[in-house]
Amino acid sequence: MSIPNRSDSACSRMGVIALKEIVDLLRDRRTMIVTVITAMAAGPVLMLLVINLIAGQANKARDLRLPIIGATHAPALVAFLQRQQVAILEPPADFESKIKSGDLDVVLEIDAAFADRVAKGEPGVIHLIYDRSRDRALPSIYELEKLLRAYNREWGSGRLLLRGIGEAVANPIAIEVRDLSTPQSSGALVLFLIAYYGLFAAVMGGMAAAVDTIAGERERTSLEPLLTTSVRPLELAAGKLASVVVLNACTVTLTLTGFYLILGFAPLPAVGIPFLFGLSELVKFFLVLAPLILLMPTVFLYLGARARSYKEAQSNVALLFFVASLAPIVQMFLQKKEPAWLSWVPVSGQYGLLSRVLRGEALPIAELLQSYAIPAMLTLVALVSVARLFARESALAANP
Repeated sequence: MSIPNRSDSACSRMGVIALKEIVDLLRDRRTMIVTVITAMAAGPVLMLLVINLIAGQANKARDLRLPIIGATHAPALVAFLQRQQVAILEPPADFESKIKSGDLDVVLEIDAAFADRVAKGEPGVIHLIYDRSRDRALPSIYELEKLLRAYNREWGSGRLLLRGIGEAVANPIAIEVRDLSTPQSSGALVLFLIAYYGLFAAVMGGMAAAVDTIAGERERTSLEPLLTTSVRPLELAAGKLASVVVLNACTVTLTLTGFYLILGFAPLPAVGIPFLFGLSELVKFFLVLAPLILLMPTVFLYLGARARSYKEAQSNVALLFFVASLAPIVQMFLQKKEPAWLSWVPVSGQYGLLSRVLRGEALPIAELLQSYAIPAMLTLVALVSVARLFARESALAANP
């Protein structure tokens, strides 16, 4: 592919450089296939597995199968559990070992003196036997504890009524709940996964290509012919950036499309999340992620140009990627409201806006523009810095 001379326009020279880089990327078919499959499937498939896990645990709690030891000691309790659609089973002799091995979730043991203690006006004793360290058993444990609390309240109210005491005497406070969450905001885990993987795609989509297009070409000695042509350093940097940005945008598009398609098959109502990720959310995601799609490849190009070797460039890029991917997780676990200045910070500002979109809130134009400001300035600074590195004679030998 021939490089235009100085008489051609700057746009045409940048276009030829970008086309050359894209062709080089497409020649590495194995890397491209891995990138496409990872972008299209990694996040959506993980989210689908998580949703199916939550749905399975919810079904497990609803279809509670409960072995009871000493069921004859508290027939009223057993009858209450059966009315709540609990399947009563005979416990195996080695129930403790089965609980430890995960074959049983929980066993209910009713004390032999249960009826005698109740007759004396003392509380009856029951034992719950389980292994709380097994996550799969937790839905059954929580469901049984909820049912026992309900039976305890029902029985206590009945005993008060027999003594001529109203139930309100023992419950002086009536709690009424008003849940202001929207259908979108009710699925916190689903919201986090979609927002996180959207950011993840924008950060890593062009990472490998950005490192290879400078540090890799330097080691393959294919960078020298480009530097000796009539293309200006800024045009060369902009052409390489354009190719990586195109790849990054394609990665983000595939990732978001994967979410859009897979969410149509996910059992969201089964886990209580009437959530929609439609075309409107898709467009808003692109608006929010646009500055990162441009910023991250530029920064990666700069790190690749500064590195002394391809391995050093990979290490520097990996460190930046780790910091950028950690920021949304830190925000998720913050125990207080996020400060207003966080909307100016790259990655953090985008994550906050993505969360708003997924909660069904309006996208604030002022904060959207704020999230564009710093990435735009950093993109310009990094691009000019790469061009200045290309202008040095030491560009082929790496820069200190």
